[in-house]
Amino acid sequence: MPTSDPLIRLDRVSFAYGSDPVISDVSMTISPGELIGVVGPSGAGKTTLLKLIAGTEQPVLGTIQRPKDLGIGWVPQVETVNWYFPVTVDEVVLMGSTAAGSRPWYTRAERGRVHRLLHDLGIGHLEGRHIRRLSGGQQQRVFVARALMADPDILILDEPLSGVDVKTRQDVLDLLASLAATGIAVILTTHDLNGVAAHLPRVACINARVVADGHPAAVLRPDNLLETFGARMEIIEHEGHPIVIDSHDQPTNVIGMEPTSERNRRGNAG
Repeated sequence: MPTSDPLIRLDRVSFAYGSDPVISDVSMTISPGELIGVVGPSGAGKTTLLKLIAGTEQPVLGTIQRPKDLGIGWVPQVETVNWYFPVTVDEVVLMGSTAAGSRPWYTRAERGRVHRLLHDLGIGHLEGRHIRRLSGGQQQRVFVARALMADPDILILDEPLSGVDVKTRQDVLDLLASLAATGIAVILTTHDLNGVAAHLPRVACINARVVADGHPAAVLRPDNLLETFGARMEIIEHEGHPIVIDSHDQPTNVIGMEPTSERNRRGNAG
């Protein structure tokens, strides 16, 4: 469960690539045990926000406060991974061991930790399998395991739900919720509004700035979504969860359920 003391605090943070502003005046806090979904259109700055949180990019304005010894686990977009690289599941996870960076071998303890992590994540039977021979959900779990090798305080995931089916989406979100329950802060970007509405306790709508941030029922409102995505959307409620649909004067579509071809067309821009 989240605690009252923030792990990371962003205060009026702005960022630009050259003369092109990407993030403007963003303030937010992330506490241990929080599970946060960041949504917004392509090019809204979602991936850049993750990089700022991770410390791989630095703000041009504003400040980011984090402990000096903060442990960060990064799970990349699966589309950026070379799945034909000759490496097995256990070898990928071993790459996440920070202790092995100064030596060309892995210890028995490190290999034992890989074994335990894979079993805890439900993929222990895949240890020696080539990464190309995995389902989308299995691939995500492998890279979560790699990130967990460093005992992170925060787990950062860039589009972990991209291109997966409904069952895999639910499994990945359930896994992230269980990790957050152990005290790890978890933040992820996604285009799947209804997935985050049903599974995540906190959602931030981003379009260069933070349009809204809070519980899905308070954030996923037509005015916030119009400002974020530039499109009219309607909200209906089902079993206590908001469901986002296109406005009645647009072709009806449940948001977040677009076909894979459309996701590929949009690409992976932050």
